Amino acid sequence: MCYVLKKGTTSKLLLVHLRDAADGRSGKTGLTNATPGAAAAYLREGSDEVRAVPLVATRLGEFLPGGFAEVDPELMPGIYQLGIPNAALEGGADAVVLALRFPGTVGEPIAITLVAYDPQDPERIGMSALGPEGRVAALRGAFPRLTAKELAEYVESKRRS
Repeated sequence: MCYVLKKGTTSKLLLVHLRDAADGRSGKTGLTNATPGAAAAYLREGSDEVRAVPLVATRLGEFLPGGFAEVDPELMPGIYQLGIPNAALEGGADAVVLALRFPGTVGEPIAITLVAYDPQDPERIGMSALGPEGRVAALRGAFPRLTAKELAEYVESKRRS
């Protein structure tokens, strides 16, 4: 599983899938923060310190660092919610890897790319701080053919004013 999040994001709940090791495909149900042998940890890019994430009980939709809750064993077997500690998402690193370990399960590491913009911004992916000239320049570089007309109109309107 891969996520892209803005550096400094807080109170983030991740959805993770843990498979039953017996067949490697079906979702493993009934896991809790108190399951013997359960563990979670993360490593930030550029760090040499793996940090343990103490797992705690929580409810769906409620953020607690290390909060762990089963989503729905009938409708979504093997899907769990995990509250990632805010310190994992701080600035200073461009990536984080999070791993969960439960006996009898198979789970992939969770890769998180940390970026300087807000990938969830519905209008400008976090480019709202740029003035009109900056937005036009960014769009021109990213979409030269699509913005050629808009750029010409913008330049013409500036010339007229």
